[in-house]
Amino acid sequence: MEKKTLLDFIARAHRHTYAAPKEVRKQHRCEVPIQEGHKDYEFVEGDLRYHDSYAGSQWAPGREVVFFQGNPIWCMAYQGQHNSKYNDAFFHEQAFPFLKKALMNFDDSMPFRGPKEFSDGAFKYTFEMEGNYDYFKGQERILYKGESVFFQDVMGSLIT
Repeated sequence: MEKKTLLDFIARAHRHTYAAPKEVRKQHRCEVPIQEGHKDYEFVEGDLRYHDSYAGSQWAPGREVVFFQGNPIWCMAYQGQHNSKYNDAFFHEQAFPFLKKALMNFDDSMPFRGPKEFSDGAFKYTFEMEGNYDYFKGQERILYKGESVFFQDVMGSLIT
């Protein structure tokens, strides 16, 4: 598959799933997750299908897979945690809504997580990445008033 076709599809999938506005995200949330206790999202266009599945919130491992004609062609795994100094309400009401804003501001040429940097009020998002769409690793981080409150390691590659 052509690089641009794949990256454009991943960008459209990300604009319709986890970080999307609630009314859009809701249309792509799977009623029945693939694995018990997970939250799943799916986005389909023609022969391409994107699936995101994750579990937890403090430690939240997950995986995104793109399929072409039913065969997996690209995958990204992520795993992170948040600073236990802050309570769940802080994350659900402030930090994760900020994360979704950052994730919706990705660069279309590398639509895997958010931009290199994004700020809003007391929050700052950073994403450092090495590699390219065919194999990469990186880390995203949320800072609140200069303190790290959330990080997530990511890695992804083409599947051949």
